Amino acid sequence: MCPASDGPVPAEPTAANIEREHPQWRTWVGVDRLCHGLRTQGAALTARSEDWQGLLDEIRRAEAMLKDMRPRGWP
Repeated sequence: MCPASDGPVPAEPTAANIEREHPQWRTWVGVDRLCHGLRTQGAALTARSEDWQGLLDEIRRAEAMLKDMRPRGWP
């Protein structure tokens, strides 16, 4: 289950932290109580996890995969 964004553990990233670090992603807690992420610009990617830290890790993996798949010379 996703902890609240204002949870007691400051080391845990929040949805706002993730969206600041990755502005092309939108984050939310779904009805399934999982943390979800959707890339809203460029390639359509999604990610989900049980907590915000896991979601941040999944987003970083997705971005790394996308970067590796881009043709040479693309930004």
